[in-house]
Amino acid sequence: MTFEPRVILAAFDGSTPPLVGTPPAWLERSWEDPDGFVAALTPVHTGRSPPFKSRAGQHHDFFHDLVVRHATTDRVALRSYSRTQGWRTLSYRHLHDQATRLATAWAGLGVKPGAKLCLLLPPGPDLMMALCAALGLGACVSLLPPGARTFVARRLAALAPQHIAAEPHQAPLLGPFAGTLLPLKTQVPPALASYTYKPTEAVGLLFSPLASPSDVPVPLTAGDAWRGALVDGLITFGLSPGDHLAAPGFAPLQHLPALYFTTLLRGATYLHVDPQDLEATPALLTEHPVRALGVTPGLRDLLARSRVTIKNVGLWFRDPQAPFDFQAWRDGLKACGLSSVPGGNVSVDATWGGAVLCSPRRVGEVHTDALPTPGRTWALRDFTNSGQDAVGDAGLFTPLPDEGRPPAHVVLARVRGQYHYAGAREPRREGRVFPFGEMSQVLREGPGPRLDAVGLAVPVSGMANAYRGVLLVFTGDLPPDVTVTDADIRRRLEQGLGADALPDRIERFALHARRVDSVVDGPVDEDWCRTQYLTGSLRMKSQDPLFQALTTLRARLEPR
Repeated sequence: MTFEPRVILAAFDGSTPPLVGTPPAWLERSWEDPDGFVAALTPVHTGRSPPFKSRAGQHHDFFHDLVVRHATTDRVALRSYSRTQGWRTLSYRHLHDQATRLATAWAGLGVKPGAKLCLLLPPGPDLMMALCAALGLGACVSLLPPGARTFVARRLAALAPQHIAAEPHQAPLLGPFAGTLLPLKTQVPPALASYTYKPTEAVGLLFSPLASPSDVPVPLTAGDAWRGALVDGLITFGLSPGDHLAAPGFAPLQHLPALYFTTLLRGATYLHVDPQDLEATPALLTEHPVRALGVTPGLRDLLARSRVTIKNVGLWFRDPQAPFDFQAWRDGLKACGLSSVPGGNVSVDATWGGAVLCSPRRVGEVHTDALPTPGRTWALRDFTNSGQDAVGDAGLFTPLPDEGRPPAHVVLARVRGQYHYAGAREPRREGRVFPFGEMSQVLREGPGPRLDAVGLAVPVSGMANAYRGVLLVFTGDLPPDVTVTDADIRRRLEQGLGADALPDRIERFALHARRVDSVVDGPVDEDWCRTQYLTGSLRMKSQDPLFQALTTLRARLEPR
C-alpha cells in the first residue's frame, strides 16, 4: 500500500477522534516497511526548506541536514536560560559557524570518522555545538554529564574514548584520559566537508539509564537516529520550523541527543531550562510559546503549587513510565491550564534514535495508551528472555533488531486491539534503572569508612509504576572516633554518582552484611539482606545485645 501523509498526520494531531480498536493498516505497514514510510513523509517534512542529502536506508549526512540546511535563516536552534545571564539564544547561523570551526580544529588534532568522541558537557550551547562538530567529522559520539567523579570514571573506562570534549576545569575527572582533551574554543578558519554515515554505522555510543546495566555503552545507528528524528519532528511532536520543544526535568541521558536531532532536523528550537531555575521562577515557561512541552510529575506538581497558567502550548506529553496518579494528573493539568490542550504519552530512548512509544493526542484525558511509534520495527516477546514471541496479549515491547541489545523491560498489553503501557519487567524509577550496584561501589571505596550496602525498590501504594528506592547500609562496629550519618552517606553518593542517584530512603544498621557462602570479603548476600530487612529481622538484630556483641567481636577479629 502507499502511505498518505495527510491521513497519517491527522491521526496524531488531535484534530480527529483517537484511534480505536485495531491499528490502522498504514500504521501496521509502517512497522513492516520503515524506510518506505520515511520516504513517503520526507517531502512533507522538508516542505519549502532545502532538501535533505540523506536518503532513508542509503546514507545520512547529519551535519548538512541538521545544520547547513538552516544556516541562512534567522531561526534559533537553542534557547537556554541561566540565572546569571537570563535567556540566551544560539542561532542556526552561529551554530553552523562555530561547529564548522570546531570540526576543523578537531580534525587537525586527529579526530577521524568512526573515532569515539565523548562530550563531557551539560545540556546547553556548548553541547549542541560540539555535537554538531562531531557529526560533521563522522565521529561516534557519547554524552556524559560532568561532575560526579565515580559515575564519569566508570563510564569512561567502559567507553575508552579516543577524544573528549570538555571544559578545561573538568580535566581532573578524566583520569587516564586527560591527554585526549579537545578544545571547545577556537579561531581556526572554518573548512569542513561533512561526513556521510552509512545506515548501519554507529553515530553514537550512549549510556542509557534505561539499559541494564546502565554503565555499558549502547550503539545508536545512523539509520535509527535519522529516521527517529524525522518521525518525531513531524508526527510525535508535530513541530514546524521555528517551533519550540521543551522537556524540563526529563533525564538528559535518556532523551539526548535524540531531542536535539528532532528539533534541528525540523528547523525548530530546543528550549532548555534547568528544573532548579523553574523551581525558583515557574513563570519562565510562559515567556516563550512552546509547541511541545514535556511534563514530568515534578513539573506538574510545581505548576499546580505555583498557580502558573501555561499559555501558548500546542501540545503536552508525559512519559508513560512515570508514576500514574490519575487524580494528580487531572488536577495538575487543570490547575496550570493544560487540561484544554491536546496531550498524550511519549517514551523516548535515545539509543533507538527517539520515541519508541507514543499515543495519539487527546484533550482533557490522561491515559495509558502506548503505541509503538510509526516507522519502527518491533516485536512483543515473552517474559523468559528466550526470544520467543508472546503467546498471550501481554509481553515485552522489543524494538528490532534486538541482537546484542540490553534486555527489553517495557510491558505492553493488547486490550481489544489497542496497546497500553502495563508497567516494567522489574521495579524502576520512571523507567530508569535503580543504580544500586554503583551506590554500593561508592560506599565500599574511600574517602570515609568502608560500608556495605544493598538496595531494594519498594512499591508506593496508590500509584502505578511508582517505587521508592531504599538503601540498606551496614556500618558494622565503627571505631569510637568515627561516625556515619545519613547526611554522610548522601554526600558520598552525590559526589560519586550525582544527585539523580540518591535513594529515597537510607536504612543504617550497626551490623555486618552476610557474605555469600560466609566467605570473608566475598560478595554480599543481597537476597538474604533484603529478606531480613523486609521481615524486620535486621531492625531487631541491630537492637539485640547479643548481635551487638557479635558485631563488636567480629570487628576485633577482622579489622577493616
